[in-house]
Amino acid sequence: MNPENSRNFAHFRKQLEMLLVDTDKSAKRVVSRMADVGLKETKRNTPVGQYKDGRQGGTLRKGWKKTPTHKTGNAFLSGYENNTNYGLFVNNGHRIVDKDGKTIGYVKGKRMLEQGMNEARRQTETLFRQEVARVKRETGF
Repeated sequence: MNPENSRNFAHFRKQLEMLLVDTDKSAKRVVSRMADVGLKETKRNTPVGQYKDGRQGGTLRKGWKKTPTHKTGNAFLSGYENNTNYGLFVNNGHRIVDKDGKTIGYVKGKRMLEQGMNEARRQTETLFRQEVARVKRETGF
């Protein structure tokens, strides 16, 4: 092996090592971006209430917050949450009861959480490809 090839190989190996070192950062970045995508879609699909006096709600939509991305074992976890006490009823649906406790109807759930998670899943491959391209650009591949 001539010296120039040796230098090129050493440079290539160094870049590969950089890729391996960057694996955790890249995984964390992708998981965080997936949560961003899911949060955006969930917020978009969260209904805004209309009051009889003409006021407009929005507490449930404004209540969505992203949770920090963290490593648990070999996996990175991230997500989003909402602390409004009625959010699950809007998402999952609920029955309507009269003052005597008799069920008089049912409100179908909006499933905004599931829509957000599904959108994040759909974009996973794209997010991976974007991250690999970013790493390649930074490492000179």
